[in-house]
Amino acid sequence: MMNRRSFLQSTLAFSLLGAEGLTYAQTAPPLETRQQMSPSHPMIMVFLRGGADGLAILSPLDDPHFIAARPPEMRFTATLDSVPAPIWYEQTLFYWHPAASPLADLYEAKRLAIFPAVGFVSETRSHFEAQEIMERGVQGLQQLPDRLGWFARQVPKSAIADHAGEPIALLPFFAGSARLPRAFAGASQVLVARDLQWGLGYPGGGNTLQALKALCAADQSAQSRSMHAHLTRFEQVQEAFPKKDQRVLPYVSAGNAPYPNTDPSVGLRSVARMVEAKLGLQFAWVDQGGWDTHESQPGRIQNLIGQLAMALKAFDEDMQARMQPYTLLVMTEFGRRLRSNRSNGTDHGHASLAMVMGTGVAGGKMMGGWPGLASAQLSQGVDLAVRTNYQTVFAYAKQWQQTI
Repeated sequence: MMNRRSFLQSTLAFSLLGAEGLTYAQTAPPLETRQQMSPSHPMIMVFLRGGADGLAILSPLDDPHFIAARPPEMRFTATLDSVPAPIWYEQTLFYWHPAASPLADLYEAKRLAIFPAVGFVSETRSHFEAQEIMERGVQGLQQLPDRLGWFARQVPKSAIADHAGEPIALLPFFAGSARLPRAFAGASQVLVARDLQWGLGYPGGGNTLQALKALCAADQSAQSRSMHAHLTRFEQVQEAFPKKDQRVLPYVSAGNAPYPNTDPSVGLRSVARMVEAKLGLQFAWVDQGGWDTHESQPGRIQNLIGQLAMALKAFDEDMQARMQPYTLLVMTEFGRRLRSNRSNGTDHGHASLAMVMGTGVAGGKMMGGWPGLASAQLSQGVDLAVRTNYQTVFAYAKQWQQTI
């Protein structure tokens, strides 16, 4: 027969993981190696899952190697009316995809910086391995420095707890996604909830929540105390959202551009809600899936680029209107092959595009170098080569974040 403690542990674990997209991380193992960083405003990662084709987002349309590698249907036509002004960088003209015009506006406003050939040392073509490498903040999986994720490693323990171990920031880590990113591995005080438009939902409602809190309070084990703290934090987060007649009001952007009801807009709107609630947010993570374009790439990637561009525009306008500083990175696990395949798609490649936008960013620049697309310049003769290590992009973002 299951005793009270076993029932409590199994019930609470199910509740936390099944709370309508909500997850709280369990108590973390000791945080052995934290970098000394206590940001004054949030850093947000928008991660393009699937391997985004950076060459399609910002294309060297006039490059003869690009023209030879991709048939007309895999390229867009650049006219004065259809695309924003091209960018001249290292003897190459780069053209924004027509759907990326909001990104071009951010670039022209000097709020967006571009790194055109970003990646890491390993040339793995595995989504799982490449995402794990980037989310753990390493160059390979053979010798991991610790048990921490990339973002968890950035926050010193003193930045989230006082000398008695009590939280200073109620919720320093937030993922506006459907899953807990490995970047938060080893961190406590983590909330995962893709859509906070109507607040937090809890399985069984408030009565179930209070019953579980009572069970936790009656059991004095360390795990029960930890679970009680998580449930209390859940209530505190919900209480921080504006309400009318005890119902959470929908989040409304302070900017002119609305948040579309697509990814990554939904997650970024949730990040904005967490910022507005002033819960001590330091690092946020938002996913946009669907970038694994092995076939029918032109139409699919147009939609993806448009959704990304509108989301970033909406978030930037929202934060500016609220006078809220922020730093945001856009990255993907790897790029796509230079040469398209027979399905009007592209297969797994190496380097891709990365971007940093926000308040203190030295925007309006392309940075990091361009390797070129001639056969001798390609990685293994087929892929865009890495010119900028992805950790270098993160270092730039931290530097810009700390200048405010």
